[in-house]
Amino acid sequence: MASARTPRRGIAMEPPRAALPQTGTTLADRVAATMPSLSDAEKRAARALLARYPTTGMETVALFAERAKVSAPTILRFVAKLGFLGYADFRRALREEMEAQAEFPLTRPHADASTSALAEFGGALAETVQGSIAMINEAELARLVDILVDERRQVFLLGGDFTEPAARHLEFHLRKLRGRVRLFSPGLMRRADELAELRRKDVVILFDIRRYQADTVRTAEVARSREAVVALFTDQWMSDAAQVADIVLRARVDVPSPWDSLIGVIALVEAVALAIDARQWPIARARFETIEGVRHKLLP
Repeated sequence: MASARTPRRGIAMEPPRAALPQTGTTLADRVAATMPSLSDAEKRAARALLARYPTTGMETVALFAERAKVSAPTILRFVAKLGFLGYADFRRALREEMEAQAEFPLTRPHADASTSALAEFGGALAETVQGSIAMINEAELARLVDILVDERRQVFLLGGDFTEPAARHLEFHLRKLRGRVRLFSPGLMRRADELAELRRKDVVILFDIRRYQADTVRTAEVARSREAVVALFTDQWMSDAAQVADIVLRARVDVPSPWDSLIGVIALVEAVALAIDARQWPIARARFETIEGVRHKLLP
């Protein structure tokens, strides 16, 4: 599957950010240079980052703090001493550093789709699915399923310019198994009306992979402020929406192609649907039978 790299009109994307100050200097170099000025707790944070660089820096503040065995405020002070305005700014720099090392559609070769190339690509897609499934945190998955089978909660889903098919795929499965499921509107004015309907403990499921959409992050923030449960499907580097999400499921999106792939995200959606079906089918079967009866009346 392919991700067009041109933003859709009306969707605000992340603004470009200045590169690290010295050519060839990485954020890891900056951490090492700053080490003498750090407190003992901040040094633990620095060592934790360098030990699993850059993965630890792409996690939430809470997970970073847990790995470093320090407090969340210590992580924020550490990031500030590196010269960043906040944790999102720090993670953005990490993402850009990682992306600077990778090719993009204008520089990647657009080779002929020979039989051997297609076979190799098929293997890579299989590895992307396997890698995405391997990244699932089973506790996070179980928690999401527990929440989604609770029909007292409304469920709202939002996909981005590229990830909308994944959001619609999950919406399809959910509406077969339970009621009160809907997609957020792509238009921001109408979405504001829909967000105003959110109640405490309703569920907002967002899909956001690179290039991350600012409106998706803001939707997550609004949902969290209204005490909804926020679940995020994202890539291995994680959208900034992870900072306010209660549940985060990550997928691989990189394949040997000029374009990102949705296949890993779809694999996560399928895994969630399977887990919900296993839990809900004895109850949902009557609903499904009713739906099938209505279909037969509508279709010729």
